[in-house]
Amino acid sequence: MKNLVIIFGGKSSEHDVSIESARSIVKYINKEKYNIKLVYIDKSGKWLLCNNINRLSNLIELKDFKILTMADIVFPILHGMYGEDGKIQGLFEMLDVKYVGCDTTCSSICMDKSLTKIILDKIDIPQAKYIIINKNDFDLNTTLVNIKENIGYPCFIKPANGGSSIGINKIYHEREVKKFIEEAFKYDDKIVIEEYIRGREVEIGILGNDDIIISNIGEIIAGDDFYSYDAKYKSDKSIVKVPVMLKEEIEQKIKEYANKIYKYLGCSGLSRLDFFIQNETNNIYFNEINTMPGFTNISMYPLLIEDIGIKYDVLIDTLIELGISKHKK
Repeated sequence: MKNLVIIFGGKSSEHDVSIESARSIVKYINKEKYNIKLVYIDKSGKWLLCNNINRLSNLIELKDFKILTMADIVFPILHGMYGEDGKIQGLFEMLDVKYVGCDTTCSSICMDKSLTKIILDKIDIPQAKYIIINKNDFDLNTTLVNIKENIGYPCFIKPANGGSSIGINKIYHEREVKKFIEEAFKYDDKIVIEEYIRGREVEIGILGNDDIIISNIGEIIAGDDFYSYDAKYKSDKSIVKVPVMLKEEIEQKIKEYANKIYKYLGCSGLSRLDFFIQNETNNIYFNEINTMPGFTNISMYPLLIEDIGIKYDVLIDTLIELGISKHKK
């Protein structure tokens, strides 16, 4: 049996989503293959040994990282800041601990929407028009002019680092800009203002290190004005379709872009990539990449992978083996 540590929770705004992902993994993992230890990181950042993932009480605080260094592999099912942004990956690498998922550099770049956009511009990946604003040099009047001349309304205001659509708002008029920029700055000191692409939102999953498997394409039909946090986790109106039927040339182009992005950014293990297909033109625009996407058995990434014949428990095994093999190099 392999000694496996599953880390979940975390300090990010996606703390609760991480718990649900971890509960799903524990429920469906092949327990005959692994000696499982659970580490819960609470919202203050305290590391705690957990004996029952369904009852987060009577936890024992960890005083060191021996539980990590004694493991064969660590599965950090952490979403957002302090989990998906390279910070904990850097800790694993300093401790020489094998882990599931993308490395420090890749995680950090992919978490930062502004850096991802700048890099992908260099390899001619089509994206919505955007501007980047830092909190320390933000000027409202300059921003309003920039939006009017280069982006237009409606548009989106997003924290550069974040996930699950937290802190993201769709803006229809310049009178809303100040309010929603201030809200986005609560989550990050850097924000992205992005052109609204009227069209379909589709997603694709990739599994692998050097040799990769690309899923079919799924579609999000938001039950709200856009795929907000509430639409993702609280609404019963949003619909997830896997797979979705597209024209062959559109499907192949999305897969081509996804393959190019995954390899260029240095991803390993897994990622989910999101794209828009514009209504009027069928043009494809890259939206964002998630290096540790939601991982319940009904989340989009596992559904995409299951659609190509890899069941949820096999997916978990595969990711663990990919993590181990990555660190043998």
